[in-house]
Formats: sequence, C-alpha cells, structure tokens
Amino acid sequence: MQEKLSYVKLLNTKPGSHHWHMSTISIDDDISLSLSRKQTHSQYPTIKFLTFNTWGLKFVSKHRKERLKAIADKLAGIRTGVPLPNLESLRDSPDLNTEDTYDVVVLQEIWCKDDWDYLVYRCKDVFPFYRIFYSGIISGPGLAILSKIPIDSTFLHKFPINGVPSAITRGDWFVGKSISVTILKALTEDTAPLAILNSHMHAPYALTGENAYYCHRSCQAWHFSKIANLYKKAGYAVVIVGDLNSRPGSLPHTFLTLETGLIDSWEQLNGKQDQGEISKMNPSDQLIFGCTTCDSTLNTWRSKKRPDEACRLDYALVDPAKLQTIEAGLRFTERIPNVGSFSDHFAYSCSLRFLPQDIGLNPVLRNKIYSNSDLNLTRDQLLEKFSTYEELKLTIASYTKVAKRRKLIRGAYFWIAIYLLITSITVTSFTSQRAGWSSVFWVIFAIIVSVFGTINGLISFLFGRSELRALMEIEHEVTDAERNLQSVLDMKRTSFILPQN
Repeated sequence: MQEKLSYVKLLNTKPGSHHWHMSTISIDDDISLSLSRKQTHSQYPTIKFLTFNTWGLKFVSKHRKERLKAIADKLAGIRTGVPLPNLESLRDSPDLNTEDTYDVVVLQEIWCKDDWDYLVYRCKDVFPFYRIFYSGIISGPGLAILSKIPIDSTFLHKFPINGVPSAITRGDWFVGKSISVTILKALTEDTAPLAILNSHMHAPYALTGENAYYCHRSCQAWHFSKIANLYKKAGYAVVIVGDLNSRPGSLPHTFLTLETGLIDSWEQLNGKQDQGEISKMNPSDQLIFGCTTCDSTLNTWRSKKRPDEACRLDYALVDPAKLQTIEAGLRFTERIPNVGSFSDHFAYSCSLRFLPQDIGLNPVLRNKIYSNSDLNLTRDQLLEKFSTYEELKLTIASYTKVAKRRKLIRGAYFWIAIYLLITSITVTSFTSQRAGWSSVFWVIFAIIVSVFGTINGLISFLFGRSELRALMEIEHEVTDAERNLQSVLDMKRTSFILPQN
C-alpha cells in the first residue's frame, strides 16, 4: 500500500482572521480525507502569554529593586504605573492599557535571587507553577517562567557559541546564555501540550563589526531551530518566546521562522511590515502599529535614542498548525512614579487559540502534513532556505578569521608572559644582592605577569580551541543541510514531487 501526499497549504483569509483551512489531502486506495477548518474555533481554549525582559542587572540597572517589585506587583494584580502622559492615542489604545491577566509569563534578565524570591512571593497565588533556570558562571541565564498551567517537565540547553570570556563588562559568556524549555500539561484531550522555548540571545553592542556579535546570534538561532523542530515533530505546540536581540528579517529571525515553520505571532495577526516605514512613524504609532519593544524614545531609559532606532526584539513565534494569534500588543508601557519605565524594554503579549487536532489521522500522515519537511516546500522556499544557509556559512567564515586572530594574539600574550617571568626571576638574582628592596618589586611584577599569562593562555588554548571547533561543527551541519536541500531540488526538477505554488 502506497500513500501519496499532495501539497498542503495554509490559507489565511486576511491578517487577523481566525478562520483558516487546509487543502484536501488525497491518498491512494480510495482514501480521501478533508481537513476543512472553516468552522468556528471559539470552543477551543485560548492562552495568553507575556514575555518581558526585566533589565535585572545587579549594580548596573537603574532602580532595579523598585522596578522589579513594581513588575511583580502588577503581575499579581496591583496597579502601580501611570499611563504615558500627553499621548491620548496611546492611552486609548486597547492593546496597550488593558489591565490583563496572563496564563503564562516568561521573563528574561532575572539575575538577582532577591528579585526572583519577591516575584514568587507576590505572584504565587496567581501563578502557582514557576521555575527559574540555572547555568553559567555568574547568576545564570536570567530565564524564568510563571504559569497558571501545571508544568510537566523542564530542560535547559546552553548555547555552545556565546560571546567571549575576555568581554568581562558584557557578561554574555559568564551568565551562560541558554534556551529554557518548559513543557506544560495539555489543556484538553484534543489540544497539543505546549512546549515553551524561552531565551535571551547574545546582545549586539554595535550595528556592525565584531561588537555586533552577529555570528553568535546566527549560530544560536541555528541551534534554537534544531531544538524547536524536535519538539514540533514530537507533536508539541511549540512557542519560541523571549528577547531574541534580532530584528525582523535578520538572519537569526529568518532561521527561527523559515527553518522551523513557526510564524511570528505579531506578523500572523498583522502581516509582514516594512521596518523602514515603522522607523518614520512618531513614537506612539511605533508602539501601537510597529510593536517596538526596544529603544523607543517613550521609554525613560532609552529617551536619548533617535526615533528611527526603535525596533522589535521581543517575540512569540508560534506553530501555525496548532495555534492561532487572536490578539497581540505591547504591555508594561506605563511609568512608575518617581522611577520611570518598568524596564528598558516594553513587554510583549499575545493571546493564542488552540486549533483542533486531527485525532483520527494516521500518525505517519499527520507528521507529513505538519512537519517542516523540505519535501513540502515550493522551489522558491527551498531556494530561500539555500540562500540563508549560504549567508550563515559566509558569516561563520568571516567570524572564524576573527576568532583565529584573537586566539593567536592571546597565545602570543601567554608566551610573552612566560618570557617576562623567566626574565624577572633571572634579574632578581642579580639585583637582590645590590638592592634588597628590589626583590619586592620583582615578586609583585612576577605575580602580575603570571596572572596575565595564565588568563590569556586559558583563553587561547581552551576557549579559543573550543570556539573554533563549535564554529566548525555548525559549518558542517549547515553543509549537510545544504546537501539534503540540493537533493530535494534535484527531485523536484525531475518532477517526482510537484507542489502547488
């Protein structure tokens, strides 16, 4: 018995529509199955998410304790902020000023135990299920979740490529940037259990150059997409949330959507947007129509930014086969009296409706329909994926040169330190006989040189090698994916598989 699967296409009637259907799937042996979903889905459960970068850096973030307490109070239902002044359109926007209750709250930059303890204390009656994740050398990745839905299991994946230890003031390497995976109990028997993948990807410290860390985020997005696909293929309703530090349309954002088949919840509701047009809007319209979570001049901690620098960095990417966005917008735009904005980011919230699952459908066939298999993609989509693979390989090749140069320089510092240490020991034996006090100087000098040499040696011989091997591994993974993609393109060219455009 042979099954033949025709191309399956998701049809949205228009941005914001809650009705969609899939084309009929024909199977040999006179089996015909229609997956029509034109009927209303109001009987299916909805879930409301909030993702928020809380800016919880100890000693660095301004008014951290006051802000985190205000965030906890508001999540617990206690109103503490006041609406943005002199902005009537913003104040009247239902997307921005509705007093919300959330089912799941995912947080980033929770780096102080006192802040987390207060969040749990204040919110435990509203969110009885909670978890903070641990990793890294200092404080952890800062990822946490509060939920009204019971947690089934959790898992943490640490990014293998994540900054450099020499960037002490930036801290990305030390906190161990990661992906936290939280599996929630299924709400009903005919809805898929949720797999929530929360992350705070490496920050950009410049728009271009080494300090942009573009390669790091691109590689992190590659790993992210692999994990998301594993849970998606296992049948979970996957939601990627967090501060991804990547603008819409960037290579990391493209990997997290094109490679996984997930869709940006904001774009699912509003369609793809011209970021150039959003940059020309006034700040209040940017919040309402562009969902600019970061660098808005209306945020008191970013008031010195230019209006065109406002951007969207916080997301909820959802599986369109299992979840439909019915509402989305910014939250926590108010200001705390005598303090300022709740964080240097605004929060992002979206309401998702579960879509009915085809319980009676053959599991193998269901996997073919809902998987992000390359066989189900059109030629244009395959070529787009191929171009992203090529771009990632070029990005890796460019950064590999930087990593090799950095490793070489650190190694040179190590050998210079060895030379200076030997020299100082030799010189001490001569000078101590003429001036005893000089021995103290040379001992201090030797200690400083030893520390300097040891640190640079470790960075060069341990971290440097590890980073280069991790880059090499991803490059090989991308090459394997390209090879598979090429074989699919060859098959389509010979008309074995003919998807509809």
